[in-house]
Amino acid sequence: MTIEELKEYIGLKIKEYRKIRRITTAELGKLSNTSQATISAIERGTRFGTFESMLNICDVLEISLYDILPSDYTQKVNLNNSNEDKQAHLLLENLTTEEIQVLKSLVLNDFSLLKVLNRLDSQEKKHLTALFDSVLNKS
Repeated sequence: MTIEELKEYIGLKIKEYRKIRRITTAELGKLSNTSQATISAIERGTRFGTFESMLNICDVLEISLYDILPSDYTQKVNLNNSNEDKQAHLLLENLTTEEIQVLKSLVLNDFSLLKVLNRLDSQEKKHLTALFDSVLNKS
């Protein structure tokens, strides 16, 4: 992949995540301390942002730098998530199509809720799971 192709790929990924978050280039620029013109140029693939601006953009979009890189670049990095990846794959493989759609909607539309749930301590997670279980068993 050439540098030009890489810039274009990264720009398309940033635009995709920005649209998922339903924010404008101006809003993304303001929230990431980057100008709207720079955001637009990055999305068009005509320039790279500075490392700091790319980190800020990814932070606003609630993604990592790995999320905007092509898979052949990220495969070279050992993320030490092999066990978590296997667990996630097993979970996803057992979901129905409807459950996958609900999960996809939750991730795309309610990402802030997932971040809050992730910050719960183990006891709070246990209580929340018990609550969900009781609701599901009453149906």
